[in-house]
Amino acid sequence: MESLSFEFVSIEEAKQILDGAVPEQVQPDWPAMRRPEGAEAQVLTSTALKWLASLPPEARPLELCRGYARIGNQMAALAATPSVLSAYLADLLIDRRGGRQGFPGGIALELSRLQEYLLHTLQQ
Repeated sequence: MESLSFEFVSIEEAKQILDGAVPEQVQPDWPAMRRPEGAEAQVLTSTALKWLASLPPEARPLELCRGYARIGNQMAALAATPSVLSAYLADLLIDRRGGRQGFPGGIALELSRLQEYLLHTLQQ
């Protein structure tokens, strides 16, 4: 049996489709939706530095933190709840928006190693 594909639409969109007008698919403007970059986006906080030091060397996302301090600071803020941090990492690793370029160099590998470490920690 073949599966059916579907997408969620509002009642207004469904009415338009039934009336013969196909609504235009508008992609969200992701850069415009980002928070404005403050000083914390460029420099690791003391909390982030302590968090990095607490990780085993093979799980430390050093390249990511050098290039994307904002993300390193966010991960450190979420580190108190490993399951939440793991979900955040999954969002970084899996493209749910479509068309994302991904991280350069070994950053994706660092994130995968950190995710593996967290999942191992959660199982204990």
